[in-house]
Amino acid sequence: MTPSDRVTRNVVVRAEPSTSAAPVDKMPPGAILPLVGDVPGWFRIQLPNGRQGYVSKAWTDLSSARLASAGRTFKVHIIDVGTGLAVFVEGQDFALLYDAGSQDDLAQGPGNRVVAYIRAVRPDLKRLDHVILSHPHKDHLELMPDVFDAFQVANVWESGRVNKTAGYCKFLKKVVAEGAIYHDAIASNATRTVTFSGSSCKGPVTITEGPMMTAAPIVLGAQAQMSLLYRDAQPYADPNGNSVVTRLDLGDKRILLAGDAEGGEREPPSATPQANSIEARLLACCKPELAADALIVGHHGSLTSSRNAFLDAVGAKVFVISSGPYPYKSVTLPDREIIQTLEARGQVYRTDLKDADCGADPAKPGPDSDESPGGCSNVLITIAPTTALAVTYLKPID
Repeated sequence: MTPSDRVTRNVVVRAEPSTSAAPVDKMPPGAILPLVGDVPGWFRIQLPNGRQGYVSKAWTDLSSARLASAGRTFKVHIIDVGTGLAVFVEGQDFALLYDAGSQDDLAQGPGNRVVAYIRAVRPDLKRLDHVILSHPHKDHLELMPDVFDAFQVANVWESGRVNKTAGYCKFLKKVVAEGAIYHDAIASNATRTVTFSGSSCKGPVTITEGPMMTAAPIVLGAQAQMSLLYRDAQPYADPNGNSVVTRLDLGDKRILLAGDAEGGEREPPSATPQANSIEARLLACCKPELAADALIVGHHGSLTSSRNAFLDAVGAKVFVISSGPYPYKSVTLPDREIIQTLEARGQVYRTDLKDADCGADPAKPGPDSDESPGGCSNVLITIAPTTALAVTYLKPID
């Protein structure tokens, strides 16, 4: 669904199919949103934030939307942040960031590796339509507060699981200051306050919750949507148990982002996922929804994740592991057994391949020659119409 050619400013989206109903949003010329129903004189559409509304049939058009959405190309960037994860996704009409953290590549402000990378590949970008925090651990979160200073952020998605660290405190304060629509797995249209007592970030932070995270697909743009397959705000001992598992449907391809979703304790991939692990729950609730062409591998290629039963359900042929030299409980990831298992199933790409030399590299995005890993082994997945996934390593010049 798109505004008709005679629209010069925007089409009003209303709460009900009536010109007297309250406006809830606007569709500018060229916008493309999915049709979910219609009544006499009105189309019912879904907005990028998950809400639905009505637009007048007199000012919108279906055929133009079909033509405008043809031939879309999407890019999925797995940014080399050292030991951590950051995934930047771009379409012609949206931009999304899934995680932005590191254990060892921690420069902030102008030296923030994630911001520098996005600016290198998309110098024109001003807005991120969606920011997703898989879970509140340093290696997925620490570089994210700067993102709100660098870009407008429209929607923020996270489980709602609180971790009383300075990084998470700064993240929530940036969400509030930005005025982004905040979605979690706790409630809709409610208000809650989290109080922090750390030395570098403290005090109460009051969050107003927008529409609650659900399994319903969320429209990103033309021929693009995301499904939040796993979302749980329970206070597990380890926030890995709260990882938001997200599937992106881009054109005719699917990308599965596993965050730090686990299958249990450190065991061989042949082990059965342990009861109540994220992998076990996903296999029980929504096995068909796991099917994907590419998998951003769970927990940095650890033996805690990527059980064979889970990989069988996903069925991917392309695997990307984001990892680095910082050890997790004395183990430097990825685990060799996971690499071997994935290589037997398809192509494996890793962000840690050049860590030994990357610290002195004078041409990586972000701080040059900083003696820190990160920046050298970024992975780019390109999804183009009627072609297979194209996967390359990329080191843009900033």
